[in-house]
Amino acid sequence: MPRRATAIRLFLTGWIVYSAHFSSNVVRETYLAVALAEDFSVRVDPYLGLHPDLFEIPGRGSYINSNPGASMLGAGPYLLARPLLGALYRARPDLLEPRPPATYDDPRPNRTTFMNESRARGLDIKLGLAAAITQVGLMAPASAIAMVLMYFVLCARLRIVRRALWLALLFGFGTPVFFRTAFLNQNLLLAYLVLGAFVTLTWPPGGRPSGGLEWRAATAGFFLGTGILCDYSAVPLALVFVVWIFAVRATDEGFRTAIRSSVAYGLGAVGPILILLGYQWAAFGVPWFPAQRYMPPTEYSVLGWNGLTSPSPGLLWANLMDPAYGLFVFCPMLLGALATPFMGKRPDEPTQRELALIFAATAAIWMFSSANQFSNLQFNTGVRYMVPAVPLLFFALVPVLLHAPRIVAWALIFPTIAVSWSVSMAREDVPTSLARVFLLGPELPWVTVLQRMASGYAPFLAQGVSPLMVLVALGALLWLVWRGGDPVAPLTETRT
Repeated sequence: MPRRATAIRLFLTGWIVYSAHFSSNVVRETYLAVALAEDFSVRVDPYLGLHPDLFEIPGRGSYINSNPGASMLGAGPYLLARPLLGALYRARPDLLEPRPPATYDDPRPNRTTFMNESRARGLDIKLGLAAAITQVGLMAPASAIAMVLMYFVLCARLRIVRRALWLALLFGFGTPVFFRTAFLNQNLLLAYLVLGAFVTLTWPPGGRPSGGLEWRAATAGFFLGTGILCDYSAVPLALVFVVWIFAVRATDEGFRTAIRSSVAYGLGAVGPILILLGYQWAAFGVPWFPAQRYMPPTEYSVLGWNGLTSPSPGLLWANLMDPAYGLFVFCPMLLGALATPFMGKRPDEPTQRELALIFAATAAIWMFSSANQFSNLQFNTGVRYMVPAVPLLFFALVPVLLHAPRIVAWALIFPTIAVSWSVSMAREDVPTSLARVFLLGPELPWVTVLQRMASGYAPFLAQGVSPLMVLVALGALLWLVWRGGDPVAPLTETRT
């Protein structure tokens, strides 16, 4: 079977399904993406007061409490969409006019507050469209590309196309990748940068990379440097990767090669880091400190160094097991990855060196997330800070799914799929999401939001609206994607 044709179908499947599960979250990164695309500015003054992570520095303007990388990437599709948006606003100038207050049918009052404040400023439609554009134009295709990359890597590792295809689909729709793709966010983008760095350094799978060692290290450095541009949680990951590169190169090629590869890694990271420093200089007047240093004091920012303390025992547990955001609660099957080192050596499993990198990087992001006191706010967002570890843990999980007793594999997969689809539909904590979807039926996040905003936009939706027709259309579209050529070909067990 031609893997390229399957990869295209896989990409389209991911893009379509992820876009259909778009969530209308207007996050802090959205405001900077719009400011960059519209005004080529890092200031978000027009939006101050709409989000708690927007803050003002007297005499300098307003900024987001985050690194700019995700916003810079999100500005791309929004910039491309500006001609269409301009035509729409010229045809319908009322879309940018202030509106009277309305009711958001939700027990959380902040959602009504945001909706009415944005309505009063005439920004509600604009921000809603910006959230949709950055999701459909960046997050959905990025996740689809990651799923295709996973497919190609697994084809090379397993040498069986059918297994690689199903496992890639499981990665795309059975892990928190699905949940986090719904809106612009830096944590998932960091996960993909980590995935890119890992594949660059470990290709070909199962062997020792030879040739182009400095190039590989520089590319990995660029990925992790871009990760730091997106979020400072990439720093511990970047350190783990460079230590791993040095240790592996020193063992295989000697100390001098290890030094050259480490320097190449650092040079690869320089460009994105300089962009970050330039942003901080433009925004805050000093390039050396993160946005958290300048924001007004909050409950968590006053702890430790701008909210960073030693790892908290409570957060060490919660980041893995809390029903509202724990990694293993949102993706139970990843627990199986912990068994891989004890399964014995098989040709299709990660090498001991790869496992060392996987678990060292996972431990690093876990320690960092548990030291970051802002992790306590994840009850509002679902699994977030641990998401960069997901692609790495999935590589470690694959041998367990393939070689454990079948009942064990399905005991890991079935609950995980149920959780993944439920939280991606209902977007609540795991117990609430499961109860809503299994008792009340399937949802789509944007349809639910339209229903809850019915009083202000479409009163006829107040009586309820079912996503059934959208889901039927989605199924028909996916059938068309996969029916081209031999419909059995994508499932044929063919060795590559």
